[in-house]
Amino acid sequence: MAPKGSERQTIVFTDGYAPPEQVMGRAETRSDLYALAATLYHLATGKAPEPMGETGRHLKTQLADPHSPLQGQHRWFWELLQINLSEDPNDRYPSVEDFKADLVRRRVTKEVQCDKCRKIVAAHAPYCTHCAEPLSAWRSVCTDCGSKSSIGSRFCIHCGNRLR
Repeated sequence: MAPKGSERQTIVFTDGYAPPEQVMGRAETRSDLYALAATLYHLATGKAPEPMGETGRHLKTQLADPHSPLQGQHRWFWELLQINLSEDPNDRYPSVEDFKADLVRRRVTKEVQCDKCRKIVAAHAPYCTHCAEPLSAWRSVCTDCGSKSSIGSRFCIHCGNRLR
């Protein structure tokens, strides 16, 4: 029997396809984006992804190399995978819909227009840097106060708690 107050949980994952937060038992919505990107990487290369974000770091290095074979017409695809293979879920796309939209358009969205103030801001940010309008309809719930914040927020906008 487990000591009072302790929790037992079973964590199931496949190395290379599971993001670090899932390995630590704290999977969330954007964890699936990591697994999807890892699967697409395997399909595109014929190689299984490396565990614990190594594939994302490797892609980032290759994308920075001007002599890399990833610099061709399909660079957008490798950028899309690299973003979603980020170790930090806050660096990934906020939703599978955003991921799919860029996959269909065959590009990586780098900037978006804020619906409220119409300023151009970095894509995938949780809030507009000009007017603080939430840029994502997706929400994460604070474990301390239960309030909702835009997904991608690192801290709760209501109580300041660090969000996972």
